[in-house]
Amino acid sequence: MTEVEAMRLRAALRNLRGLFGSWPCLAAAMGVPKTTITNFVYGSHPNTTHGLAAKAARAAGVPVDRLLGAPTAADRCTHCGRSG
Repeated sequence: MTEVEAMRLRAALRNLRGLFGSWPCLAAAMGVPKTTITNFVYGSHPNTTHGLAAKAARAAGVPVDRLLGAPTAADRCTHCGRSG
């Protein structure tokens, strides 16, 4: 996982934490210990695997590349890139 992908995964996990309400709820949805997520997000264990990204994507209901890829503008279609 590249540093940019790791940065995007950290941001996605923070956003998912807001959606799920707490780290324990997100961890339960992902099927991992809470410390696995918080250690990665807060830098205690900066290295991670694509497995954590896959579990986060599954909890979010989106493909992994949607979490790790470049962000798209809110006014653009996520499929074709068309605005409006």
